[in-house]
Amino acid sequence: MGETLLKKSQIIQSFENLPEEISANELIERILFVKLIQERIKESEEGKGMPHEEFIREFDGFKAKKRDESQTVPA
Repeated sequence: MGETLLKKSQIIQSFENLPEEISANELIERILFVKLIQERIKESEEGKGMPHEEFIREFDGFKAKKRDESQTVPA
């Protein structure tokens, strides 16, 4: 599969609900998350997608990781 290109409007829309201050790493993670979603949509359209249950497990893992990271306070 070739590189997944994102539309500027997709990125801007994904940034709309961010807090006023955010780290560069969080911005990069947001962009990579949007890219992951677009890749999964494209795979699904091509009949190469993963089963829904597997996607939900992957997504739940992503959410749990983000929740754990947000609860970790840097020293």
